Amino acid sequence: MLCKNNNLMTILEKNNELKKMLFDGNFGLEKENVRVDKNGNLALTPHPAIFGLKEENPYIKTDFSESQIEMITPVSNSVDAVYNSLENLQNIVSDRIRDEYLWPNSNPPMLPAEEDIPIAVYQDPQSASRLYREHLAREYGKKIQLFSGIHYNFSFSDEFLEALHVELDCKSSLQAFKNQIYLKVAKFFMQNRWFLLYLTGASPLYLPDFLNSPAANEVSRETSDLALKNGISLRNSHVGYKNKASLHVNYESFEQYIASIQTWIDSGKIDSMRELYNPIRLKNSHTDQSLAGLAEAGVEYIEIRSLDLNPFDPNGITKEILHFTQLLLITGLLSDSEPFDKTHQEQSDLNEDRIAIDGLAKPNMYVEGAEISFDEAANKLLTSMEKVATLTQNGTLLHLLAEQRDIAQHPDKTIAAQILANSAGYVPFHMQQAKTYLDESLQNAYKLIGYEDMELSTQIVLKSAVTKGLAIDILDRAENFFRLQKKDHVEYIKQATKTSRDSYISALIMENKVVTKEILAENGIAVPRGQDFSDIVAARNSFAKFADQAIVVKPKSTNFGLGISIFKDAYTKENFEEALKIAFSYDSSIIIETYIPGDEYRFLVIDGKIAGILKRVPANVTGDGIHTISELIDDKNLDPLRGTDHLKPLEKILKGPEETLMLSMQGYEMSDIPAKGQLVYLRENSNISTGGDSIDVTDKIHPYYQELAIKAAKVVDSNICGVDIIVSRETIPEGPHAIIELNFNPAIQIHSFPYQGENRRIGDIIIDFLFNIK
Repeated sequence: MLCKNNNLMTILEKNNELKKMLFDGNFGLEKENVRVDKNGNLALTPHPAIFGLKEENPYIKTDFSESQIEMITPVSNSVDAVYNSLENLQNIVSDRIRDEYLWPNSNPPMLPAEEDIPIAVYQDPQSASRLYREHLAREYGKKIQLFSGIHYNFSFSDEFLEALHVELDCKSSLQAFKNQIYLKVAKFFMQNRWFLLYLTGASPLYLPDFLNSPAANEVSRETSDLALKNGISLRNSHVGYKNKASLHVNYESFEQYIASIQTWIDSGKIDSMRELYNPIRLKNSHTDQSLAGLAEAGVEYIEIRSLDLNPFDPNGITKEILHFTQLLLITGLLSDSEPFDKTHQEQSDLNEDRIAIDGLAKPNMYVEGAEISFDEAANKLLTSMEKVATLTQNGTLLHLLAEQRDIAQHPDKTIAAQILANSAGYVPFHMQQAKTYLDESLQNAYKLIGYEDMELSTQIVLKSAVTKGLAIDILDRAENFFRLQKKDHVEYIKQATKTSRDSYISALIMENKVVTKEILAENGIAVPRGQDFSDIVAARNSFAKFADQAIVVKPKSTNFGLGISIFKDAYTKENFEEALKIAFSYDSSIIIETYIPGDEYRFLVIDGKIAGILKRVPANVTGDGIHTISELIDDKNLDPLRGTDHLKPLEKILKGPEETLMLSMQGYEMSDIPAKGQLVYLRENSNISTGGDSIDVTDKIHPYYQELAIKAAKVVDSNICGVDIIVSRETIPEGPHAIIELNFNPAIQIHSFPYQGENRRIGDIIIDFLFNIK
């Protein structure tokens, strides 16, 4: 590296600023899973169309096979963030491949005849991606390409490397320095990869027709599958995902590294750099992924490729292993560089294969050219890693290392041993895991992990953006303001439904309920009659005018059903004045209007079409003859789908003045115990945002009302509009009805995750509308 000081541990001990940056980095994960049917057969269906073109979606692609999903996280600056991204992709893909499952093991499921395994299909059948896969099929066979795993991409932060470059007083360029840093780390990883394989290997079971010839230590099991007797990972063994011959590279310098790979390409051993199946690669995302591109641009990050899918984790890997692997790489940075010539590389390969085939027997390992016991080798590595964790006073990592030391001492605690211990059989066990993980993904389908502080409607649109491969940039989390991009097409969105497709004046019209009613009435649309007030005294004096009518009292310009009181039956002046007080607490102007009897429906209109229709049932509880109304509310609010601030599909029922007033109108108090089966309403208005229940009726409402909703949205020139209609009957147009409100920022979670009924995938509809996706 042409640096004056190469003792990094000593430097970090003295330099607290460098020490603070040591664990800063960039992280990315790539996970492969084959799709299977309910019986564990390889799914032969096309890559799901909802994900768009695999050439264009940066998050959800295919690997070798059309049946092999590849999930790619965005680059993150922490382990937690990248793990959240992986979990989101797992949930999104699982949710969208209904009737199929993600196979949770690195070894394949039940396969058809080799000629029937589908290679990934691309728009251009002569594309480089397709031709490369055809080459792999000819060279290695299709079955072996269905090994799946996780790739872990990592780089140190630029700030850390720049500061280290200065501190070491290096005469080489910064990029040349980075090349040597990553080469050193890669060499250390190759020397010590056997221990990471021991911890993460998870493919000791497989089906009899998978391999063309028996593996070492292969035994048959009563469950009609095969196992490596003391094995850890078929995928990482000599019969696994490997080149036909050992292709060693030169780690002495970056130039020699490039030259050695070029030699293998020139000799015809491999087609290109990406066919070099080393457990770790040096990479740069800003090139065409060719060897010449890497040589010119230099190393940007390293890619670890040896991680098996962990069938005991829904995401295929644990967060702990991600932290452990980062620590292993950092230890490589800080350790003295050991020789890694052809002999040492052969010994390193032997270490890997011994662990893969016989790891549970704790075979001897080669370390620095000498053969020593497994325990001694593991202790040596873990001790060096503990020194790094101690240097940074990281108690969490020290605890993690203690756990891995325990696993090193007890092979029965490895993932592989736990897989071998199951008696269900290879396919039944993994199908049970796959079905469990699908259920978990569906339970979390309404949220985007790591974005729970944002409104649920926003999360739904963001999930659809990921599904369809759009670039996402959060501009203001508190305001739910974000940017989406597809190629050169950019859209700015606030709160899911405030977009460039609606004008500011349209929003102002809908915000002002008086103006809304006037414009609708002018266009022949039925609305409730009423009067607006800006003075509470004048409003109080109107009691005599409205005393004999069923009425609604509400703020003029609020949303989400806030501040609304409804009187269908007789009410006192005190009730009336309390309703005025509530309404004026939300706005400086209020409306008193005629109550229209019937059920309330929310029609969601997007781009002049009905996207969803909900029947909204007011907040309610059902008596059991034992508990008070207050206790029944608490019990109903325990539903995991109920939350606050629009972060869950349903809102918790409150115990505020509106609810107390509604109870008093029915002769109840919060402390009363209603009879068993007695339905008690806490709200007259049926907004989901005030604790109501949502029932999807999109396919049941007469077209007359659908056309009415579309007309109302058109009148105010709104492309995304919530239309609230009181309807006396659901299926016929005759009878009283009226539009009571238009919403310029309609919530979409109520249509996406209704209390009862079908998910209308509103996030998809919004994305398709904004980006003209057909």
